[in-house]
Amino acid sequence: MTPVIPLADPLPLPAPVGLMWALLQLTFLLHLVAMNVVLGGSILALHWRFSRRAEGAPYRAALLAFFARALPVAVAATVTLGVAPLLFVQVLYGRLFFTSSILMAWFWLAVVPLVILAYYGAYLLASRGEAPGGRARGVAGLVALLFAAVAFLQVSNATRALRPETFLGAYRADGRGLTLNLGDPTFWPRTLHVLVGAVAVAALGAALYGVLRRAREPQLASWAIRRGTTVFGVATAANVFVGMLFLLAQPKSTLIRLVGGDAWAMALLALGIVLGIAVAGLALLALGAKDTVCVTWAQVGLLAATLVVMVLLRDQVRQIALRDAAFEHPGRVAAQWGPFAAFAVLLAAAVATIGWMARALARGRGAALLVLLAWSA
Repeated sequence: MTPVIPLADPLPLPAPVGLMWALLQLTFLLHLVAMNVVLGGSILALHWRFSRRAEGAPYRAALLAFFARALPVAVAATVTLGVAPLLFVQVLYGRLFFTSSILMAWFWLAVVPLVILAYYGAYLLASRGEAPGGRARGVAGLVALLFAAVAFLQVSNATRALRPETFLGAYRADGRGLTLNLGDPTFWPRTLHVLVGAVAVAALGAALYGVLRRAREPQLASWAIRRGTTVFGVATAANVFVGMLFLLAQPKSTLIRLVGGDAWAMALLALGIVLGIAVAGLALLALGAKDTVCVTWAQVGLLAATLVVMVLLRDQVRQIALRDAAFEHPGRVAAQWGPFAAFAVLLAAAVATIGWMARALARGRGAALLVLLAWSA
């Protein structure tokens, strides 16, 4: 009988499963933040480029110019921070990940040229970011579309990898590597959840940019905080609803465990819903607050907690789905502590450097911009 899950690789794991699981969650969280800035920022910037509202037009142009300069760096950070979680996924779930990737092989291989084209578009916007004409809008639209297409393909692969029982049927239906997982009930809610969530994170990033610029350009800062907070609140509230649709689209066995059959999963789900509602409510209250700086930082803190919970909840959905499919990690471990220690040191240094550069760029320091451009090249 053909097994549902491909046979395990005979090679031992390079570290205990628990350690690699923890590093997967941490590195994916870092990648998620950068990815949301790129994807959501591209969509949000495209919307602002087409806006014809006279109110705040100079401030909107200044924010667009900053985002155009920062976009190539954000793309580089997203790709760089995405390498580690991809490697951990391959080690822990390679049998599933590689199979789902092969089923959509041509589309999966297309991710690389799509990102490269979007990267070129980001550099073109960086060189002509202040141009308000149709050509800049066209490039911005193409960049946003390309990043959305990459997210679309990533979701297709991720949802297929959770359904190993569909591997054989999908291959028999079309073995040419042209199969997308569009028929999965969770596919469209998950895609929409990713897009709306990215817009929310990017909008709060715009508000945070205003906080960092308040000393030099108080009027620009006030506009950025107000507009960013407004979009953040609306997008977060919408994503709470989308998240419920995503939850209800889960297979029955997974849904039962999420709402009562698994205490840890149920606690994460409840906490995620509460945090989502709290974040949306705080954003609405922030519109009338006098101390917008403190409220913005409070929103950042709540959003950070929400992202942590969402990453853990996402993993719980995967664990439940794979447990039902009788998936098990290889039991043999041959630890390689030297490479892991080097990885930990370099990861800490990279995160600290990226954080410093992003803060310095937001505050308009020219030296940081040169370092950022050199790093992203």
